[in-house]
Amino acid sequence: MLINQQINSENVDNPLDFLPSVTVDDMISLMRIDKTQGSERIAEYIAHAYDVVNGYLPSKMLTESYQQSELWRRTYCRAVLHEASALFVDDYPDYDSTGAGSIRGDNEASKSDKLRRIVQHCVADMTGKPRNRIALL
Repeated sequence: MLINQQINSENVDNPLDFLPSVTVDDMISLMRIDKTQGSERIAEYIAHAYDVVNGYLPSKMLTESYQQSELWRRTYCRAVLHEASALFVDDYPDYDSTGAGSIRGDNEASKSDKLRRIVQHCVADMTGKPRNRIALL
């Protein structure tokens, strides 16, 4: 695939019709994903991210009768994009045969942890739970 290849602007449908969907363009522009992976592969990461984020939400939020505000919908999309980006980073660490490549790969692991922390913050915001779930002894 060529580096400057055009990416199809396809909408990746959420398996739950009443929840917001994101596009491949959203992922590329907001999360700075490498275009050389192609639209189909990026769409697969988004589809997987829907499953992960939907699994974090309580069942009452996954019904059509649940009314979501615009802020809730934007937070949901942000969680999906960050989870898809973390999945992408997990699968494509920056390794090569040099020591510098190993260091870059280790940095990518830290990056995926940071992306998933944002996902957890978004889920906490959507569910009304506190972001910090650590109990002090």
